Amino acid sequence: MSTSSFAADPMQGRLPEDLIPQLNEVIAAALEGSESMLLREYFEEEAEGRRISARAAVLPSFRTNVAFRQEKDLEDVDGAGYENRVVYNVTVSQPIYHWGTRRSEKELGELQREAERLNTEVTASKVVAQARLDFMRLIVTKQRRDRARLDLEQAVAQLDFQREQVKAGTASESSLLRLELDVERKDLNALRAQSDFEYRLEELANFAAMPADKLEGLAVGVVPRVEILQEAEIASLVAYYDRAIEQDERIKQSELDIEANKRHLDIARKTLLPKLDAELGLSSNALDLDGTRREQEYSYFGLSVGWTVFDGFRKQGKTREALSRLLRAERAKRLGEERLVLNFDRLLRRLEIEGRGLAIEERVLESALQELDQVKLAVEEQRAPVSAEEKAQRDYDNTLIRTQDSRISYLDTLSQVANELGLE
Repeated sequence: MSTSSFAADPMQGRLPEDLIPQLNEVIAAALEGSESMLLREYFEEEAEGRRISARAAVLPSFRTNVAFRQEKDLEDVDGAGYENRVVYNVTVSQPIYHWGTRRSEKELGELQREAERLNTEVTASKVVAQARLDFMRLIVTKQRRDRARLDLEQAVAQLDFQREQVKAGTASESSLLRLELDVERKDLNALRAQSDFEYRLEELANFAAMPADKLEGLAVGVVPRVEILQEAEIASLVAYYDRAIEQDERIKQSELDIEANKRHLDIARKTLLPKLDAELGLSSNALDLDGTRREQEYSYFGLSVGWTVFDGFRKQGKTREALSRLLRAERAKRLGEERLVLNFDRLLRRLEIEGRGLAIEERVLESALQELDQVKLAVEEQRAPVSAEEKAQRDYDNTLIRTQDSRISYLDTLSQVANELGLE
């Protein structure tokens, strides 16, 4: 799986947005206004807040408190009353040496923010994939609706013609029943097609945060024919495996998880070590050597060393937990890489199968088009009735819809391959 050299990008010009230009507008709207992307903004903002909070571990802290109270000396023989007293403390402290644990706490915040950024990239890829697939399906659903309407119109016209024949006495009343039932069936099909189209339109409009009427105006034409990758081109995609694994957001998330668990393990192991801090302060709350309170202010600077001698085996428990999480994260990364390779192979096999199926459908479509042209010529030369052309047109339209379904399946698989291999 060498990545030393790559041929020209095999996906160039083959992705759905390359073939359907109006799809770019739908994708852009979905990336900007879909609920999934809006939620990601909140998650990233929360991660930024945690990053800022984590930075406090290595920054100085400023603390102060002010108290107003009334004091009375019970040993005062003169019996003086209560006196007002304001007591305050102002302290600035700075961690000096905590064995790297404060730095690890800061880095944890940065790792969490980076993890959320990767989650946003994963979500964006899913949004693009859904917008692609739903828009292409909307185009075909619109064609099904139009075809169902046309079938209904033709059935109604045929029924009206037959009724005229009955009135003229050239046809019996019993011949109307079959046509009336056919109209009812075609009417029901038209209602189902319209309902399906409206449902897909509303769903995509909500997802992409676009007005439904604007979206309907974009869903025009057909899903165009796509150039199918040959077996040699599909086999050449194996060369992208290594790079795809390195750039995969899920693998990067696993790497971030490993780094975060390393920081947690480092912090847990150094819980009981002594910590060195510096303090600078100003206070009015102090006692003389004889125990009496001084009224004057004073300032101080000093170093403090503190540590926990015994924490009830908390360190031991936290260390075991952090180590287990680290080992689990490393295993998850290895398994993730193996699953990616298996998924790459599966997608390439599926792409080949979808390509073969599409090639068959394209040949069937070409045959239906040739038959339609022949029937039209026969109608023009009065060698065939108009109903033969209607039937050939209906067969061609239905074949075109089935072919577009196959094109959508192929383009969806092709898009998944491009996304997984980082070729978008």
